[in-house]
Amino acid sequence: MSPVALNPNTSEDGDWLEAPLQGGASDPLVNQEYVRLATKYTDAGYREGITDGKLSTLQQGFDESFAQSVPLSRTIGCIRGRAAALLAFLTLYPPSSASVEDELRDLISDMSAVRRDQVLPEDEERVQHEREDHLAFELDTNHYREMENLDKALDTLGKEADEEVKKDLKVLEELQKRLQDLEGRIRGWSSDD
Repeated sequence: MSPVALNPNTSEDGDWLEAPLQGGASDPLVNQEYVRLATKYTDAGYREGITDGKLSTLQQGFDESFAQSVPLSRTIGCIRGRAAALLAFLTLYPPSSASVEDELRDLISDMSAVRRDQVLPEDEERVQHEREDHLAFELDTNHYREMENLDKALDTLGKEADEEVKKDLKVLEELQKRLQDLEGRIRGWSSDD
């Protein structure tokens, strides 16, 4: 047998004495992992910032629209409720003259024809956004909007195509005045008996 010469450079026993190639400061995988994590957290922070911005803008828009629409909607609801109560009263205690009941039914019919587009202020910012990018601000369809669109279509059957919904806040004042007049007449009628 011939003696085998051992080369210290090829020995497997010497690996544990060498500095590790992975995980050190000069390891390219460490730099790649750092860049990947930094990009991931930067992107996540960017997305969270966009989401927070959208939510704050939505909340502000909701608050403004809510403050505008609730008082008008409450007024409409009160007028309708008072008229319905008067009609119930007249149904239980019919007046000697049917004209009061007919006027009340006409008033209720006129109230049902009032649309929110007539009394609520138009959201100019939304209209401007729709002009700029119509599809981005398309309203979602739901049962209520479908019924509203059907109702509008039926209302416009006998009208000119160019005729728009006339905005008039005085509609509510007029309806309220008519209701108060009827209430006064009914009070006078009931106190006479």
